[in-house]
Amino acid sequence: MQQLNTQQQQALMSDYLQKGWKQEVMEFSSVHLEPGYIKGLIDVKYFQMPGDGEFHFSAQSAMIWISQLGIIYGCWDNQLETKAGEVYLRDIDLKFKRTINKTEQVSFEGFFPKHCKKEIIRGFSVLQRCKNNC
Repeated sequence: MQQLNTQQQQALMSDYLQKGWKQEVMEFSSVHLEPGYIKGLIDVKYFQMPGDGEFHFSAQSAMIWISQLGIIYGCWDNQLETKAGEVYLRDIDLKFKRTINKTEQVSFEGFFPKHCKKEIIRGFSVLQRCKNNC
């Protein structure tokens, strides 16, 4: 088995990980909700330019913002005006179909069919992973 030294590792790594991940600032420019659906538009305010000179919305950042949309939807769906505590992600299954290079009005959507909700306490439900391609 071969062990890579620091220089060998860094030669194979992405710049944004070597120079400090999370050197970016993003925010929702808008969030729209209706029963079973949420859409968020994200503006990228600051980012570290990658080596190829073109912005890439990373899968890691997308997961963070998609998770945040799920939290917002879950709170809204349960008529909470503020997030009551921490939310722990138990499972996530995402497919990224294409690269995102724009920095304004990046759109993420979530769909939550009624049969994907599970009541855990009277009047309070959680979203759960559904079978049958939900």
